Amino acid sequence: MKSYLIDASIVLKSILNEDASVSEKFQELLKKVVSGKTQISSQKFLITEVANGIRYGEKDKTAGTQYLKVFLELPIKYLTLSKNLHKIILEASYDIGTTVYDTSYHILAKAQGAIFLTCDENYYKKAKDIGDIELVK
Repeated sequence: MKSYLIDASIVLKSILNEDASVSEKFQELLKKVVSGKTQISSQKFLITEVANGIRYGEKDKTAGTQYLKVFLELPIKYLTLSKNLHKIILEASYDIGTTVYDTSYHILAKAQGAIFLTCDENYYKKAKDIGDIELVK
């Protein structure tokens, strides 16, 4: 089974309807999850990042609350970062010149044997050489 790990960028662009192409690709991925052809995972911090992105991307409280409800129902498996993985993440962050937040998703994907999906073009440019990453546009 193919496995993907996602960050907040792909979720927010989809849920907030910021990018039709990304939304379409994310919907296709979700269909594959429902049919059992693939798996989506992320770290638990994704929930906080998505909630924050909704808060600042959607000014209407009722709509924002509804967006979060929809997100929380998505078939995402949440993973916990180990202490040892945090050490690897910090080192990689220094090596590629990126934030620990962004790097944590990528390194967790690699540790899980998954492909990291992101819409963050700046991160992608800096980190693509370590592999197991796809830029969703």
